[in-house]
Amino acid sequence: MTHGVLETFCKASGAKINWNKSVAIWASKRERAWSWGHEVILKWIPKGEGVRYLGVQIGFRLPTEANFDKMMVALKIKLISWNHSNLLLAGRILVANQVILASMWYLAACWNPNLKMCSQVRGVVRNFIWGGKAKPAQAKVKWDTLTLPIAKGGLGIIDPKTQSEALFAKLLVKGLAPGGEPWNELIRHLTDQTKLPIHGKGPDTPDINWIFTAPKLKRTPCSMWKSILGAWINVRPSLTKEDPTSRAKMLKQLLFGNPSFTNTRGLPLGVSGQSEGCVENSSSTS
Repeated sequence: MTHGVLETFCKASGAKINWNKSVAIWASKRERAWSWGHEVILKWIPKGEGVRYLGVQIGFRLPTEANFDKMMVALKIKLISWNHSNLLLAGRILVANQVILASMWYLAACWNPNLKMCSQVRGVVRNFIWGGKAKPAQAKVKWDTLTLPIAKGGLGIIDPKTQSEALFAKLLVKGLAPGGEPWNELIRHLTDQTKLPIHGKGPDTPDINWIFTAPKLKRTPCSMWKSILGAWINVRPSLTKEDPTSRAKMLKQLLFGNPSFTNTRGLPLGVSGQSEGCVENSSSTS
């Protein structure tokens, strides 16, 4: 079926697939019991091995170290280039945030490193902050203090674990945005979200609004979705809401789950019970 779809795409677009440079991943525990024939030379990536795609190693049951080890090599190479710069503390902070730690943000947007990996990154950054080099250095301040804003007595260092979870949690936020793409539908199904029909329109209207209710993930064997939801649960309490400063920003405010709009009991508007599209009787205040 997949071969046929690709052939149709090539005929319609005028493109041509170079099978000698193409690979495939069999993402299943079962053995592959079919082939595309001798006319197609396609390399299959076995379980536990990966292939580089858009700068990230992907594969079925790929060890987390596959991406982390390469990232640490890139991070240390950048660090070595700054060893002899003789920067002041303010300069080292800037380099740590904008150069060294930036090496992992692209990867963290689609892969959530564990605590042990983030601890290694913290160690590299800590050594550079206090010693200016990759060699071990005595920390003068606790890491939790380093990550505080300068106005609160910290140095404004970005914590790799917190930032990674924030970037990873964006996958869930994007999935709840308006739209009927397959990945949106999948995320809404996995997180058991609730539709809010627009007045006078059916529940399947394309521009339907979605309310993010209790973040409970349905049973799924996929560890990625569990990691995404776990990241969101960790990040959500630390989010701070900024009050709108203009009429345009006010009109873009969310109606539900927003403390600026409450019901008669002073609670943010929300969905009552488990019935789809059932909204509390409420009045809004701003």
